[in-house]
Amino acid sequence: MLSWMTGLFAGLLGLDELFKQYVEENLEHGEQKEFCGGKLVVRKVYNRGFLLNALDHHPKVVKGASAFAGLSLLGYDIFAFLRRGHYLEKLGLAIASAGAASNIFDRLVRGKVIDYIGFRVENSFLAKLTANLGDFYLAIGAFLTAIGNIRK
Repeated sequence: MLSWMTGLFAGLLGLDELFKQYVEENLEHGEQKEFCGGKLVVRKVYNRGFLLNALDHHPKVVKGASAFAGLSLLGYDIFAFLRRGHYLEKLGLAIASAGAASNIFDRLVRGKVIDYIGFRVENSFLAKLTANLGDFYLAIGAFLTAIGNIRK
């Protein structure tokens, strides 16, 4: 079970980093490419802070908090994976951890997170939002972990 979850973690982390590297090397800042009839937008956006660029002018705080959150999540992962059962929670943690690791890697190594997924929608605020696969992994993983904890 642990090796399967480790493989899932590594595969998801690698996929997000591959997309980030592709976007970094092949798109100019602000350039956009449209897919799915223009509903899906791929663009290069840098996020130097947290969600919605929160604390982007405090890089030491962002890096420190990211490292602390990553170590805390790793500690919880170890605790959770040593328990028997709780498979949905473990699946959620593997997925969320891949997203967290990808974004933490970016913050610590690149000094910024590369976001590249946007959606063309009517709402101007939502249309401006840009995420990466890691952000989706975090949301999906948190949801599965929460459901796994409710089902105990």
